[in-house]
Amino acid sequence: MKIKVAIIALLLVVNIGLLAAVILSVVSSPVVLAGTAYAQAMPGSPKYLMVTGRFRENDQALYVVNLERRMVAVFTFDQGTKKLTYNDRASLAADFQ
Repeated sequence: MKIKVAIIALLLVVNIGLLAAVILSVVSSPVVLAGTAYAQAMPGSPKYLMVTGRFRENDQALYVVNLERRMVAVFTFDQGTKKLTYNDRASLAADFQ
């Protein structure tokens, strides 16, 4: 009988420790703000940069930046059809003069 109580107490302590670890990991993780954009260079091609972000209220967009030509192309993703659609392009050099 004492062994059962000891095993239950041990399991209870282990569960409390695991719960504390989960709570600490969630609390200490960085908060991602709404509207935060992430970017990454395309593998093997350092002259392009891909950035995701909000396009309109509920639409997501993919911005592909050509670093050599200083151009950006905008693609939107339709959640319903799961299609990526080309929207427009712009010259960063002309826009930021």
